[in-house]
Amino acid sequence: MRKRGLALAMTAALVVGTLAGCGGNSADTSGSQAAQQSEAQTADREQSREEVTLSAFIQQSVTGESGIWQGWGAQKLHDDLNMKINFDPTGNEVESKLSQYLVAGELPDIIGFKGLDQAQLAMDAGMLLPLDEYQDQLPNIFGEEVYQNAVKYSQDYTSGGSGKLYIMPTAIGPTAYNAYNWVPLLQWSVYKTLGKPEINTLEDYLDVVEQMVKEKPTTPDGEKVYGFSLFSDWDKYTALEISTLSFMYGIDTEYVSTLMETNIITNETKSLLADDSFYKRALKFYFDANQRGLLDPDAMTQTYDEMVAKLSSGRVMFSWFSWLTGTYNDPNAGHVNNEEDPDGYASVVAKDMKLYEAPDQTIGRNWYFGISKSCKNPDAALEFLNWLYDLDVCQYLTNGPEGVAWEKGENGEPVITNWDIVDQKTEMLMPEDVGGGAFQDGVYAFNTLGPQAATELDDGFTLSYRYWPSTIERDATKTKMKVEVNEWLGTTTLAEYLYANDMVGKSTQAVNMVQIPSDDQQIIETQIGEVVKKYSWQMVYAKDEAEFESLWQTMVNDAKGLGLDQITEYYTTEWNNALEKVKDYE
Repeated sequence: MRKRGLALAMTAALVVGTLAGCGGNSADTSGSQAAQQSEAQTADREQSREEVTLSAFIQQSVTGESGIWQGWGAQKLHDDLNMKINFDPTGNEVESKLSQYLVAGELPDIIGFKGLDQAQLAMDAGMLLPLDEYQDQLPNIFGEEVYQNAVKYSQDYTSGGSGKLYIMPTAIGPTAYNAYNWVPLLQWSVYKTLGKPEINTLEDYLDVVEQMVKEKPTTPDGEKVYGFSLFSDWDKYTALEISTLSFMYGIDTEYVSTLMETNIITNETKSLLADDSFYKRALKFYFDANQRGLLDPDAMTQTYDEMVAKLSSGRVMFSWFSWLTGTYNDPNAGHVNNEEDPDGYASVVAKDMKLYEAPDQTIGRNWYFGISKSCKNPDAALEFLNWLYDLDVCQYLTNGPEGVAWEKGENGEPVITNWDIVDQKTEMLMPEDVGGGAFQDGVYAFNTLGPQAATELDDGFTLSYRYWPSTIERDATKTKMKVEVNEWLGTTTLAEYLYANDMVGKSTQAVNMVQIPSDDQQIIETQIGEVVKKYSWQMVYAKDEAEFESLWQTMVNDAKGLGLDQITEYYTTEWNNALEKVKDYE
């Protein structure tokens, strides 16, 4: 539940200060006059204030677009604060761009960090504003109860030992209902045609997908269909889209360390390159897929966008992210509501899986916002950051203005009234009188906001439309394909099915509490990462199992020679420390 106690107290303190400054004897008379005078002064300031443009480098952004923020979200900012945001380009080289800013000694006004290691570089260089020295200008951050653990944790553990608040976490609050990121998906129509064969293990997908490709070797346009496809432009220390299969078994290979496997069911951690690691199993899975002729030969070299284009055309049978379907599942594509044969990428989970469920983010996730110390207009930057953490603003940016795509019913329950705008989120369907643009233009430029989408507001409903009762009810029958899948599962949501069958691995906030290593160790990790990426892809395309095993051993030996055991020891100790720390925050 949303709490405003501290925010109200801070507001009250400001009012008391105003009254004391006026020296009034009568609380009724002078207080009223002071309030009227304050309102008039505020109105005058708002009318006379000059338009401000702030620069922003948001590394966690999923868009490579740059320039002045456009659309209805930007219009809201301009209406509220007479302010514009000019986004610096991000794209695939955000870390090198950040390094260029750091070398130059000057950051854009607003910085979005997608990792503590990035933020630490800026803090070490003394290039961020200490936000806790401006609490009176940040009443939303320091006044909302939902943010308090995140603020405290950041001061205690992600401030470089200074005790300051240099970086403000994002996505703070409860885990969203029925929101699973890593979910195995299959093309539903072909899977149905085969009789929906049972899948008990990860490796069973190989047999099933092989049958599916035989059933549908080409698209209606004559393009070749692959069982599996991958991309490599998100690789950092591993073949990332291979290692992420671990999350289907409750094993974190991202948050604690991309070079470690942390089992959030057993709370054990070990090296990604242990001989019994899941990573080796995942590499073998894709090696076997290639041996059967099921793997896209472009998997190692193609980009994310190129792979998504193949999904959109129905050229790939298997996907591993719940959202990674291209446009194939969009209603306009004509598959999910096909009268004769509903199709699309559907959740088909192996019996032995335990899908990773994110923890309630009491301290937020490992993405942050900060303000550059070199900002020419820090007051404006602080005002913007405060705006970005306002729960009412976040509700607006998530759902659009009330009366456009949604409204409140007689009982106060919010309901989507125009699903065309919401479902076709990339189409320019928002009315011009609110700023125009597409539905996604509220949050898209930032990728994440201060609170979690499932944060409950004062009215008892979640911040995001995705978890309103009417939306959950609609999702169960949203498309003809969804109806068929739910009938097959015997439930109305994937979450119900997973919990009923003990197929959930609920994570702990401890995965976000591991301290980043020293600069020297990070250099070692980067060197090891280059080795792991190189040999991982070679293993997938190895000519036979003997070469696969030989490459694995070479990779392990080279990584050990660079200091893998030291890395493993560090993260094992840090993980155990995190399990102790988390007791104060969960």
